[in-house]
Amino acid sequence: MEYKTDGDMSLKEYWGEHCISIAKDRHWAIQTGDQYSFETCATLRQYDDYIRKVAGCLDMPIAEITPANILRAVSDVAKMYQYQEATVKTIISALRDVFSYAATCGHAYNILSKNRAGDRSNNLTTLMIQRILAPAAANVEMKELSDSCPRALTIGQQGRLALYAAEHVLEDGRFCGILISLYTGMRPAECRGLRWNDFRSFPDHTDRHYLIVDEILNDKFLYSKQVKTKNALRSIPVHIEIEGALQKRRKFVQQNMGADKDIGELPIVCFENDFKNPCHGPDYSNFAFKLLKEFGVSSEQLGFFLLDESDNLTPSDCHPPMRILRRNFATVLQACTDMSLEEKEYIFGHRISGKDGAKKRVEYSRNMDRLWRIAQKMDKAPFCKKLYELHFPQITVGDGTVTQEGRGQGTIRIPWEKAVCGQKLHLHFEGGPNTSVSILTQNAVRPFGGLPVEVKMADAPISWGDPLPPINAEAIHWEAAKKVRYLKKTDK
Repeated sequence: MEYKTDGDMSLKEYWGEHCISIAKDRHWAIQTGDQYSFETCATLRQYDDYIRKVAGCLDMPIAEITPANILRAVSDVAKMYQYQEATVKTIISALRDVFSYAATCGHAYNILSKNRAGDRSNNLTTLMIQRILAPAAANVEMKELSDSCPRALTIGQQGRLALYAAEHVLEDGRFCGILISLYTGMRPAECRGLRWNDFRSFPDHTDRHYLIVDEILNDKFLYSKQVKTKNALRSIPVHIEIEGALQKRRKFVQQNMGADKDIGELPIVCFENDFKNPCHGPDYSNFAFKLLKEFGVSSEQLGFFLLDESDNLTPSDCHPPMRILRRNFATVLQACTDMSLEEKEYIFGHRISGKDGAKKRVEYSRNMDRLWRIAQKMDKAPFCKKLYELHFPQITVGDGTVTQEGRGQGTIRIPWEKAVCGQKLHLHFEGGPNTSVSILTQNAVRPFGGLPVEVKMADAPISWGDPLPPINAEAIHWEAAKKVRYLKKTDK
């Protein structure tokens, strides 16, 4: 595989290319003269030895290395060479310098800055040292710290991220990847392997789509049918919030390629508007890192996510931001849908439990009615308020529309003079045949101020008529974020 950018280099190759520049950037001391070289800089020689040893355990591009990867590599080197605590700290410090330089140059964004809360250090470097040197004690402390850090994005973070990506979907194909990862929990290699042929309409609901996952973009930048497991072969409904954005992107690609051009084999997730070429892994990962940081995900929060990485991820499957979005999707499903465990296992590409699991998985993929029921349940999960409420039923009173407050609630105020004159109230309601609307007033007509009337509508878009009571999505989301362990335990 040919390298396209410095971010594609391994740690060993990146260090060999940039070590002198890193030494100058970090102002490492030299013994004589003012030129940095291995002969004159003792720090450079020492760090070179440590970094090359660790690099031997990290066979992946520098842009895809996570703190969890570093943790395991340093731990293995420390055991192999029986290094003491001071040496382990030096190794981690050296690696931090390398990755900080890579982040500054735009080659990698997976290194986290130091943070302090008062006199208590809670930076990721300290946690890594503790876990390497004292695993038993560190695991207890790590659990306490992790429980105070959400396992998913806040509802505000995911809402801002979704809205921004949907608004800029015509500018860069990677925004399609962000939306798909956020709303489907798809694995990174699966998402990058999607083509427009995989974006298909439901037979009885042609305005709604699902995505077929049957190939990946592998480590060699080639399409491959070698998905992670047989369980990964599945179809995933497209959430109602991003239907418009993906359809708009497909129309945009068709217009640019020509009306008579078949775009079915073109990648959905491409670099910027290079429609013919799928997005390279580091470009995709770094793009998402920048977005997450811009929308309020702190370095320390990223650190907790990344230290929870699984041990068996391939380079094409371990882009940290996409893993964060995958876990966030699990949290939203847990908090805001009544989806069964069996349905969640299918959507995530896990083995469906029970003796008939394989048969059920095939049935989900082939039975469009069953897949549509999953789509209806997914539609109940709000990711972005502005994208979600567009699909609520609308109520008009006279010449105006009821202003919705929160998720599916609104208020109508009837002027006092109209109420006392016995004027009839005409409501125009748009929605599915089974969608419910209740109108309630708790106060009598008063001479001043009018009659307040509370309107409650089903807390779901019009495509799903089964009414739900309004939910406190923020509170439920937070509880689910702290409690959900489904994805971590079964994502193998």
